[in-house]
Amino acid sequence: MIENSKQLGSFLKSKAGSPGVRLAFDTHYDARNWELSWWRGKVLHRLDFQPLEATQVAVTLNKDQFRLLPKFLRWAHDAIPLFPYLASNEWNRLTTESFPIDEARLDALVTTALEK
Repeated sequence: MIENSKQLGSFLKSKAGSPGVRLAFDTHYDARNWELSWWRGKVLHRLDFQPLEATQVAVTLNKDQFRLLPKFLRWAHDAIPLFPYLASNEWNRLTTESFPIDEARLDALVTTALEK
């Protein structure tokens, strides 16, 4: 069982060991979120785990699609101040869970997202 956000981070670090899967923490201003990301073609998939309060976490799947040069444009957005984000974004809230979270359920959710 995953009891809190810190244990959630440890669990996600084990998932980031897969080839091509990256883990980031606090990806937007003071959000305290965890995010697994991976590329599939021109689409950046991001599985976001956002704590809503001390007892809940929302899981959202984001898909950022770039028309051309996807990795370069993503890098440019991250590295160059005021560079626009040139992707169209599609997002889908997968679930909202309350702590404690069953590790097997979370593992199935991550595995399914990685396979899509």
